[in-house]
Amino acid sequence: MIRGEEYVERLRGYRRTIYVAGKKVENWVEHPNIRPVINAIAKTYEIAQNYAVYSDLVGENVNVLNAVLKTPEDLIKRYDYQRELSLILATCNYRCTGCDAINALYPVTKMTDERSGTDYHKRFLDLLREIQRNDFACTSALTDVKGDRSKRPSQQEDMFVRVVKKDEKGIYVTGAKIHQSGAFAADVNFVLPTQSFREGEEKFAIAFASTPEDDVKFVLQNTGVQAKFREGGKFEMGNPKFGDRTTCMVIFKDTFIPWERVFVFEDTKATRDLLTLFACSHRCVGAACKSGFMDSIAGVASMVLKVNGLENVSVLRQKVAEIVAFSEAAHAIAIGGAVKGYRVADSWQPSREIANSAKLVGVDAFTKSIENLIDIAGGIPATAPSEFDLNSEIGELVKNFMRGSENFSAEDRMKVIKLAEFWIMSSHLVGAFHGGGSPSAALVFLQFIADLAKREKAVCDLLDIKS
Repeated sequence: MIRGEEYVERLRGYRRTIYVAGKKVENWVEHPNIRPVINAIAKTYEIAQNYAVYSDLVGENVNVLNAVLKTPEDLIKRYDYQRELSLILATCNYRCTGCDAINALYPVTKMTDERSGTDYHKRFLDLLREIQRNDFACTSALTDVKGDRSKRPSQQEDMFVRVVKKDEKGIYVTGAKIHQSGAFAADVNFVLPTQSFREGEEKFAIAFASTPEDDVKFVLQNTGVQAKFREGGKFEMGNPKFGDRTTCMVIFKDTFIPWERVFVFEDTKATRDLLTLFACSHRCVGAACKSGFMDSIAGVASMVLKVNGLENVSVLRQKVAEIVAFSEAAHAIAIGGAVKGYRVADSWQPSREIANSAKLVGVDAFTKSIENLIDIAGGIPATAPSEFDLNSEIGELVKNFMRGSENFSAEDRMKVIKLAEFWIMSSHLVGAFHGGGSPSAALVFLQFIADLAKREKAVCDLLDIKS
């Protein structure tokens, strides 16, 4: 296992084509929209030893986010790690989708080989061994741009990543993935299918790993928070060290992928299995991640009360306590998913029912926590002057009128306000809703797997109704 600074130095050796606000970035590692993402991923290395698990692939402890999780305890360790990361970073750690991909590809490649006599599992293990030995940071890319949602992929091929050519050395892929968190700052980016496919759509049913030598273009999002980072300042952007959840579009154009990095190829059954395992893994851990976010929001809310001199107002303290309760409940359902999980091809997966329920509970809790923060903070996160005003020719007047509690300077009060603004107005709420699929997608899943017959029978037995 390596240190964060080693990860950063490794990135400097990668040549990447990255666009920010329409401009190609040269010194991408130091760009103000990219460096906070790198800082966040580097931070994951600092506390990784506390949550390491043993890998028999390399014969030593590895980062839990690069491990095949084989017991409930492994899953719980992952959830605890990601909760702590979310609290420390107050943003995405960017590596969770990589862990989800690893723990979906491991069983799926194994089952595919048993079904079809292929060698995908060996290919995957060879790459995973390299990932673990080098402590690579991994992400994954799923969401195709999709175009007209009323049309099938076969009716609009350009809207989906697909195989355009193959030869004895590998495949060539074209298309784009969107909403990809931190993919530009990863060592390995797993590319997975976005949905299940029908007969005749096999060209879309692929999964592979993309590495820095591949011909790939990254186009970063551009939100108000991102613009603030480009403007500079010490705290105006709210979370100056680790930034907003930063995503990108990943564009492939006749990109060559060698066979050794192809793990699903034109296999619709493997695609369905892969999507099910990935989605449940990501939805369950999402509750743990949001728990850490809510821990941060509770801290911000409590500090807002202090800088405003309202820490003794019981009705507002109660709202902080509610955020704490939401956080603990979200983490608890994730832990329940791990404990009630099941084994698939020598991997331990969270309970499908609890994982999809965790998505719904986590989103509701996160939304309510932000609502409570808005109530506690008042209108100032939306109307405050800027850090730059504090240091301008009118600065002394602004400082005077931005004073709150005598225990804090106007600048410290502004820092807390700006972090509250960050939580209320950044992209995290949208990300909470749609990361790993929308709440509606989880509800559709629950409709198929919920054992309503058992529940109906209990009602009928209670009422002496013959069903």
